[in-house]
Amino acid sequence: MKLAQISLLFTTALTLWGSSISYADDKPAQATQQQQIDEWVLQLGHERLTERIKAEKQLITAGKEAIPALAKAALAGNRDTIEKSIDVLGKLAQSKDEETKEAARITLQMLSESDQPSTAERAKIALNTKEADGIKPFEGWDKPGNQFAGGGQMSRSVSVSSINGVRTINVKEGPLETTLQELPGGKIRAKITGGEKPVELVAKNAADLEQKLPEAAALYEQYASGDQGPAMLFPGFGSGNVGVGGQQAFSSTFSIQGGGTDGATDCQDMLRKQLTELKDRMKGNPVMQQMLDQQIRDLLSK
Repeated sequence: MKLAQISLLFTTALTLWGSSISYADDKPAQATQQQQIDEWVLQLGHERLTERIKAEKQLITAGKEAIPALAKAALAGNRDTIEKSIDVLGKLAQSKDEETKEAARITLQMLSESDQPSTAERAKIALNTKEADGIKPFEGWDKPGNQFAGGGQMSRSVSVSSINGVRTINVKEGPLETTLQELPGGKIRAKITGGEKPVELVAKNAADLEQKLPEAAALYEQYASGDQGPAMLFPGFGSGNVGVGGQQAFSSTFSIQGGGTDGATDCQDMLRKQLTELKDRMKGNPVMQQMLDQQIRDLLSK
């Protein structure tokens, strides 16, 4: 199954889940509330920081009701809203309300398998780095053959070099090539080629890069950590002999190559399990269960 088809299934499942929230009560006020939630999600991409903070607080207060809209924005939003939507989902996954916590966790699992690099990378980071706060990575995410662990259709090569204290990180993944160069004063030059249009800019710092190019910032965060010690080891990507002390220059290149069809098979299997888990949570809603059953049958027939 193509990843685009899998993402479509994710969107369908999330839409069905969102529909089930109001299944028991169709009051007109719910339509008004959903419109307000949609406005808050759009506000996550507002140019003013104060407006973005307000929207985030409102969405966290809305809880599980906001999850379908956040998921849609993470899959189809612009660069500004993708990152913020996933960040809000990460916070909802730490909610004291068990239903909200579980729904947000399942949503992050689904988003981590999107065929959109910026969405999948951000959701995967949320699942992996926030485990101590209550988010467990989904089972099999690092299993050999999975796209995120070096199998399936993913192919990534990374090189890190430093000449006279100027570090450059180059990441090639499919047709995309991202180059990140640290400049004096904490600035970062970012260049992305291979997409519809090349992108190049100089960010004031890592936070500024995160605002302007979240996908590049995610790569920078992953590969530019300064506390690696005398050698860097990146899980899933092999090891690089990167000296970080006393050398005028160093370089490291490592890669992850996908092959075969195991990755796609694992992806389908994990999606089936997630849809089944979603169906189990719909025991009070037979209509939604039937629709999810059909989704599972369609998936198994592929």
